[in-house]
Amino acid sequence: MGRRKFPLVVAGVALTSTCLGGCSFMRGDDPEPTMKVDQAVKRVDSVLDDTIQAVRPRLKWRDGPVRTTERRNSFTNTANGELTVGRTRYVRTKVSKQKLAELLKVVDKQWRMAGFKIGQAHAEVPSLSGTASDGCTAKFSVSGFGEVRFDAGVGAISPGDGFHLEGEEGDTFPKAPNGGPDYTPDVQDSYWSK
Repeated sequence: MGRRKFPLVVAGVALTSTCLGGCSFMRGDDPEPTMKVDQAVKRVDSVLDDTIQAVRPRLKWRDGPVRTTERRNSFTNTANGELTVGRTRYVRTKVSKQKLAELLKVVDKQWRMAGFKIGQAHAEVPSLSGTASDGCTAKFSVSGFGEVRFDAGVGAISPGDGFHLEGEEGDTFPKAPNGGPDYTPDVQDSYWSK
């Protein structure tokens, strides 16, 4: 009986040391980041730009600030030297419920052409997400109030503790007088709002 327990103990120790050593086999499909933070910001902005430019007639939008989230080892809860860099682009054009399905199709086509693998698509509550081979993720979603937004994010190498991305605070626009969404209706908006 002692001989049967020995291989199990060795296997358990090997598994535990591998996990505590960084969980490299548990990373999933995410590639290890190779970009610096400024490169990651450019990648995220490029995905958002290409998405918006594929939509006709054009949508009005504003950028949210760049977000950085430190990635941590799931066992030790220590920083692993990686960040997720992301940004949200808020659509300022009012999009009617009738046009959301059309917008969803345009975005789906653009992301597929750009090499994104579409992971989740929902037409009832319009949403779409996709992942590129470099680990960049993109998401299209609609809030309960009908506000459309695009999110993109990608992994980057952390420059260390306590850094700030100067000039990446996002756009600021005043809210509508009634406290509602910050839409800016004009002639172009009439296509998307009907």
